Amino acid sequence: MRIDVHAHLFSKAYIEALRHVFGNDNSPAGQDAQRLIKWMSTDPRMTHVEGRLQEMEKWGIEMQVLSVPFHGALVQDRAAAGELTQLANEMIVQPARDYPDRFRVLLTLPLQFPELAVETLDRFAQEPTVVGVALMGSAGGRPLNDAAFMPVYAELERRGLPFLLHPISPPGLDCMLELNLANVVGFMFETTLAATRLVLAGVFERYPKLQMIFPHLGGLAPYLMGRIQWGYERFPACNENLSAPPEVYFKRFYYDTVCRNVPALRMALSMFGVEHVLFGTDIPFREDIDLQLQDLAALKLSDAERQAIDFGNAARLLGIEFKSSK
Repeated sequence: MRIDVHAHLFSKAYIEALRHVFGNDNSPAGQDAQRLIKWMSTDPRMTHVEGRLQEMEKWGIEMQVLSVPFHGALVQDRAAAGELTQLANEMIVQPARDYPDRFRVLLTLPLQFPELAVETLDRFAQEPTVVGVALMGSAGGRPLNDAAFMPVYAELERRGLPFLLHPISPPGLDCMLELNLANVVGFMFETTLAATRLVLAGVFERYPKLQMIFPHLGGLAPYLMGRIQWGYERFPACNENLSAPPEVYFKRFYYDTVCRNVPALRMALSMFGVEHVLFGTDIPFREDIDLQLQDLAALKLSDAERQAIDFGNAARLLGIEFKSSK
């Protein structure tokens, strides 16, 4: 049995709304959005719920936690952001309503409009299949530690809702349009930068019960942890908001297994512990699920450790209970 904490699903209506907002945008972010829109429009894995259920059966995935890589996080117009938010949430909440034993939901939030983000929580968070939210690496061009966003983090903590930190538009994107470098390396920079800012700015100090899922095995953070520690020791700005070294906060996070590198998986397990690693696939943007599973098998974990990664940790973090297991 497996719970896949990193999976996405789209609808034709949402794709058309993205096309309306970004179709004539020639900025780097607009060009990258157009690339994604084309991908979503031509690959049936992006939108077909029945096909997704078949794929889940193929890989022994009992449940997927659906989220949206949300280009609406880049939108400065409140009405457009609100429309995209509504469409994004409707398209992942509905499959969870239809198949409550197969799907859970991480809500999309327009964080750049904090009041609208809280309204979105009020509207959707009572859905029984909603188990958290997804936030992008920035919001309306502002970093995630912007003071205006603190009420949203407070509300997430109050409601006990974890958030998945997902990339959408990395800094320096203009240098990454060639060779699909945003997908290959840029997204890892984006989430690593965002997570490090959140830690060093003291957001997790301020909200000690707030939980975060750091996808793609933590991006670059595990490899850079020594340098992050050096910054904490060297620069007052990197330690004045913290009561403990930064690694303490990173060890509170949860990390998914989307990686495709066995030594990296071992490194993350040794740094953060098996109890903080969650199974993920990044379906439908990844098709190499068999190779991901081979990497997990190569770790030669005990049955208890593998069960923790495959489903136990996610069930505990997200409050998922099964009527039966496969």
